[in-house]
Amino acid sequence: MALRTFRSSAGVEWRVWNVIPGHAGEDERRCGYDRRSPDPVIAFRGSDRRATPDRRARGRLPVDTGWLVFESGSERRRLMPIPPGWEVRSDAALERLCGRATPVTPTTAD
Repeated sequence: MALRTFRSSAGVEWRVWNVIPGHAGEDERRCGYDRRSPDPVIAFRGSDRRATPDRRARGRLPVDTGWLVFESGSERRRLMPIPPGWEVRSDAALERLCGRATPVTPTTAD
């Protein structure tokens, strides 16, 4: 993961980094054996709606695609796909990419 910092023409300092999600390997803890309890008191007796044995939840972003994250003090943006050579682009070029990036609404942990 590369990390860059630049200051926009408005004087806002931005941090930029790339995110490239990986594929889960065979040692992924949710793969393999069935972790559901054999205890008849808590065993689920309904039908299983899963189409595959893979029990991992799927997000809304494609797994094979990476993105750039632009973060200032109060704002975060995402740009997909990662532009080639973004690590060596000028601050002005990074500011243009930041202008094309989509604002991301923060999530709250409950």
